Amino acid sequence: MKKVLELKNVSKKYQAKNGEVEALKNINLHVNEGEFVSIIGPSGCGKSTLLSIIAGLEPKTTGQIEIAGAIGYMLQKDSLLEWKTIYDNVTFGLEIKHQKTKENENYVIDLLKKYGLYEFKDKYPNQLSGGMRQRAALIRTLAINPKILLLDEAFSALDYQTRIMVTGDIFQILKNENITAMIVTHDISEGIGKMRHYICLIK
Repeated sequence: MKKVLELKNVSKKYQAKNGEVEALKNINLHVNEGEFVSIIGPSGCGKSTLLSIIAGLEPKTTGQIEIAGAIGYMLQKDSLLEWKTIYDNVTFGLEIKHQKTKENENYVIDLLKKYGLYEFKDKYPNQLSGGMRQRAALIRTLAINPKILLLDEAFSALDYQTRIMVTGDIFQILKNENITAMIVTHDISEGIGKMRHYICLIK
């Protein structure tokens, strides 16, 4: 299988008032194309820090990271813009990247049709259910054709029943689109239930 992500001895240290804090130490892992990987651990163990480093949102202290392709990032909140239609929301990333071509717009329309949101493309976020909003957020991320999708507690804002429904929905979409995914969670059942293998980070 093709390797799309590899971390070699990645560490992260912060300077705090009371001295140096080691958030991550010598993390080694690799992720193959099409795999789903879950990073599980208690609050404060460095899960989100690791995702932020992979995404390039913050620097590592030591180590190497090799990535083959673009990265998409989904956070706890869907971050849909309430004053924009669903279509304008899901094409917003393309607009920012100056990639709103006819070909890419057609791809977005295909995703909206495939995953049950096309008839809502002219609606606004407050007219959608929580699960539909998450689907819209995912389509917005997929629109930029990421090779790897990082999900940082992406379903934690949903109630339990909706979260069960949405996680199955989202991971089926990722499987259909052959997207490699890494999810950060403290919910062991969520992490193991949908993943092909998982990693535990525990201090």
